[in-house]
Amino acid sequence: MTTETQIDIRPRGPFSWAASLDVLERWEPVRRHRRERDEVTRIAFPLDGDFTPVAAALRWTEGALRVEVAGSDRLDAVARQVARTFSLDHDGTGFPAVGERDPELGRVMAELPGLRPVCFTSPYETAAWAVLCGGTSMARAIVLQDRVLAEHGHRLRVAGADVLAFPAPERLLRVTAVSGLGAEKIERLHGVARAALDGRLDAERLRALGPEAGPASVLGIRGIGPFWAQGIYLRGCGIVDAFPDEPLAIAALGHLHGHGDQPAPDVLRRLTERLRPYRMWACFLLRVAAGRGIVPGVAGREGAIRALRGGRRR
Repeated sequence: MTTETQIDIRPRGPFSWAASLDVLERWEPVRRHRRERDEVTRIAFPLDGDFTPVAAALRWTEGALRVEVAGSDRLDAVARQVARTFSLDHDGTGFPAVGERDPELGRVMAELPGLRPVCFTSPYETAAWAVLCGGTSMARAIVLQDRVLAEHGHRLRVAGADVLAFPAPERLLRVTAVSGLGAEKIERLHGVARAALDGRLDAERLRALGPEAGPASVLGIRGIGPFWAQGIYLRGCGIVDAFPDEPLAIAALGHLHGHGDQPAPDVLRRLTERLRPYRMWACFLLRVAAGRGIVPGVAGREGAIRALRGGRRR
């Protein structure tokens, strides 16, 4: 029986819901969750643990993210997953001190006040997206994702509107055809579903494994290489303190400190050490700043910078 109720998530430290929505509306894999005309942001996802399809209507009110829930009475689990998606599951009171230690980064923080990473709703959905976007354009991957949702997603209703949650693993295993999706990608999606059911894509498990063993543990999933193994760990689990090999963020940090697109390894280590214990938050901030032309020397050069390192977009 579907239940519906409400919970509040209150940030610790600086946070801007408007900045999160801005990212949500620009970032291709999760753009379908963008705010609607009624000023409500609706998201839907398989719930951590038992993969029950749930929907949430999100509103910012009185200094808290108010979450109206449909589909499950596991409110604590829903709250944890929504909080992780918007990086509200960590205390951010110490983040401004990073900008004080690194005044150049501090100036970027002032341009994007309260911005925290926006993540995938789960490692499971991150892995599925990795399969869908493999070897194709972002625009094409969005079309394929929309077809999977329309043909096989779970329909729920929250705050007066319908939303679609990505198919739970059991349902994904029963998918045999999606228009435009080849047999190999369907088999890879099945591999993601089996990995999820086996617990290999559990966010808390991956977090506990850490920055080396966590990504390594998902490399055996068919179609998941080193790039997306890192993506599943970093953007699927909401990691706070790791600085990945992200070309645009590295170039932005380099240019802020006069070291160009590719700072020498020892220089990069020194620069990123000052960003602890929020290195991933800083990396995300730099990546967004680079993409929006905030960092001189990087603006308008995204393609060239990525080509230098053979990078891809996460």
